Amino acid sequence: MVTGRRKKAMNTSRARRELNRSPDADDQLTHSNLARELIGACLQALKTYGLDERKLLHLAGQAAGKRPRTISSSALLLSDAEQLAKTINRWGEDPRYMDVTGRPAVLATAGADPCFADLAREFFPKRNVFDVVALGCKTLVMERVGIDMVARINSAVLFPGNSVLTLAHTVRTVRWLLGTAQYNRHMRAGPILGFPDRSAHVEISANDFAEFVTMIRPQISGLLEMSDRWLFQRARMQRSRHQKKTLAGIQVFVFRE
Repeated sequence: MVTGRRKKAMNTSRARRELNRSPDADDQLTHSNLARELIGACLQALKTYGLDERKLLHLAGQAAGKRPRTISSSALLLSDAEQLAKTINRWGEDPRYMDVTGRPAVLATAGADPCFADLAREFFPKRNVFDVVALGCKTLVMERVGIDMVARINSAVLFPGNSVLTLAHTVRTVRWLLGTAQYNRHMRAGPILGFPDRSAHVEISANDFAEFVTMIRPQISGLLEMSDRWLFQRARMQRSRHQKKTLAGIQVFVFRE
C-alpha cells in the first residue's frame, strides 16, 4: 500500500525525470512503444495461421539474427502468381487477344490463332498450357468456357482459401509498405516529394461497407490497369533498357478493422 505522502513523492520524482528527459530520449521511448505495437500486431495476425506464441518467439529470434536471403521465400512462392498477373494484363492490353469491343476476348486454349497457349508461352515458357489454365482458374482470374475455350473474368490474381499464398502476399505487402515509410521519414522538403501514401477511413455499418466494396472495386481495377500499362510501356522504351532498374509500382487494398 502506498501512503499519500509517499505517493506524492513518487509522482514528484517521476515528473522530475520527465522534465529531465531529452527530446531524443522521448523519441526513443515513443519509437519503442510503436515498435512494440507493430510487433504485437504482426504476432497477433500470425497466430491466426496456426503458429503458437512459443513458435513465433523462436522465429522472431531467428529472423533478428539472420541476414535477409537474396531471394525471399515469399518471392519464390509468388513467382507463378506474378507471371500469371503479367499474362492477364497482356490479355487486357494486346489487341491480338481482345475482341471488337476492346475487351479481353474468349480464347481457344490451344490450336487457334490467336490462342491462350500463345499468350501463356510468353510468361510460362516451360509450363504446360493446361497447368497455366488450372492456375488461372484456381486464382479466379479466368474460367473454362466449354471444352476448349477460356475467358478472363478478373484483372487481379486472388488467393481464396490458400493460406500459404495469402501469407506470402502479406509479407510482400508489409515489406513494400515499410519501404515507403522508410523513404518518406527522411523527406524534409514536404510530402509532395515523398512516395504517395494516402488513406480514407470512417466508421460505417456492415451493409455500408459491403456497398463500399462493390463501388470501389472497379475504380481500383481501373487505377491498377492504368498504372500497369504505364509502367510496362515505360520499361519497354529504348532509353530505359540500359539503365539501372528497381522494382516499383502501386498497391491498393480495402481494409476493415
